[in-house]
Amino acid sequence: MTAWKNDYLFNRDTILPADAVKHAVQSFESINLEEMDSVKLMDRFDTKFVFRFDQLPAILQLASKYYRVLHINEERIFSYTSTYYDTVGHNMYHDHHNRKLNRFKVRKREYLNSGQVFFEVKYKSNKGLTRKKRIQTANRNKKFCAEEKKFLKKVTPYRAKILYPVLNNNFSRITLIHKLNAERVTIDLDLKFDYCNKTAGFPLLTIAEIKQGKSSGKSDLKNIFNENQIKSMNFSKYCMGTVLLNTAIKYNRFKQKFLSLQKLSNNSKYASINY
Repeated sequence: MTAWKNDYLFNRDTILPADAVKHAVQSFESINLEEMDSVKLMDRFDTKFVFRFDQLPAILQLASKYYRVLHINEERIFSYTSTYYDTVGHNMYHDHHNRKLNRFKVRKREYLNSGQVFFEVKYKSNKGLTRKKRIQTANRNKKFCAEEKKFLKKVTPYRAKILYPVLNNNFSRITLIHKLNAERVTIDLDLKFDYCNKTAGFPLLTIAEIKQGKSSGKSDLKNIFNENQIKSMNFSKYCMGTVLLNTAIKYNRFKQKFLSLQKLSNNSKYASINY
């Protein structure tokens, strides 16, 4: 493993200022799952932003004027765990690395707070549109059940017999819904990966994803990011975790991205936020 990748080995002693984030999400008006149905945006255009965790409380404070936060059983921060699948040759990873469009991603995700499990397929078109299809499943086994095999055959060119679990991750998530527009935002923190008894993560970074029905749609959160010099960045949890933990994988097109993430993580100064 090269030195620049060593910097991301997960430090289990890292303590995040979670109390400040919990306090910030309490300032939002809330929305429940049923109300959120109108903005599921399974077909959407995504824009991601990566920034330091210590900026998040102030970002949330600014966003509370425009967005509501998802709450379930009085909880506003939720825990997720995912298992990603790929071929022996990591075809789906290489499609992403080689910037191929019309590509797929296959995963099983458990929503730990509710106990729900979904088998999900994400498709990225050559027009930049992200399309997600999923089914709820009772199968927590990493092997596919008959229903999952049927679903996989229906919505992808892949067959279950050539796919294997290749990476696990877990993280916490805050979900925001715009008060007026068809816009949903996921904010992921404390991202960790594991693969073949190795672990890594990004404990100092936050990944926000703005999901809109139109690629050119205006966004109040985008404006907040722009005003605070937080730039958009392509960030795939599957690809980043694979590079961190699979020492044999090709990663040359991701190396500059990791150097940028390293610089962001190592910036010891708390960034100022423009109000």
